[in-house]
Amino acid sequence: MSAAADWAEWLSRTRFAGMTDAEREEALHDLAATRDRVIDGAALRKGDAVLDLGAGTGLLTFGAHDRIGDGWVFAVDPSVSALEELLRVAHETNVPGVMYLVGDAEVIPLPDASVDVCMTRSVLMYVAELQRAVDELARVLKPGEGRLSCFEPINRKGTYIATTVDWSPLGGDLANCVAEEWEAHASTSQVMRLDDGDLARALGEAGFADVVVELDEVEELWTIDERSADMRLDAVGAAGQPSLRERWTTAFEPGQVDALVTYLHSLAGQTLTFRRPQAWITARRP
Repeated sequence: MSAAADWAEWLSRTRFAGMTDAEREEALHDLAATRDRVIDGAALRKGDAVLDLGAGTGLLTFGAHDRIGDGWVFAVDPSVSALEELLRVAHETNVPGVMYLVGDAEVIPLPDASVDVCMTRSVLMYVAELQRAVDELARVLKPGEGRLSCFEPINRKGTYIATTVDWSPLGGDLANCVAEEWEAHASTSQVMRLDDGDLARALGEAGFADVVVELDEVEELWTIDERSADMRLDAVGAAGQPSLRERWTTAFEPGQVDALVTYLHSLAGQTLTFRRPQAWITARRP
């Protein structure tokens, strides 16, 4: 069995353990599709040294390992616990050639010109100084043949419960409160800041060549029911981010929160469409 398949089997037993079979299969399919497109964009070769920046528990790490033979994957992440889990899975599945390092996008713990490929998945969306992070990626890549391949959600261009549900039946005041709370959140949330145009410009300023930023827009259909509504209200979109229910609890009176949740539950059976823009980025260090 390949390293990527071993990792997917481990993920099914752990993070996705509470899901239904259909939900687990869909989640694994989506992760595998993202992994494969990022890795395909990196044009990996046997013997490559690969940086998986923001490695987490190893989605790209184990996928890259399957393609580089006796090369090395350097898994870098600020979370020690995530890296320890990655290393544990590597040992459990007998995967050699993986080294983990504590670090982040703005201070990558590798020497200049030390890797052939840099890959990220949903990492640059978190950085406070985008240009600094992109400069770091350029620094650690080998000149001439260094390749970059990334996937990044462009959350600022997406749609969400607050912007897609018609809240007007609750009355203008409460509907306006929902809109105002959303605008305040979207304007201050770090994960809403990344823009595909800004990213392309930053890569150019860092000296990357052949920069390609492809913006896709995935449509997500949601048929509302009480269970899935509560799951979405309590979902955390990113580490350190509050859920929608937590934000509403902070911003509104308890009776207003109850009214919003009750109204959302009352829409059971309706189908909403969310837009999920995402950028696929490839570039080369000349």
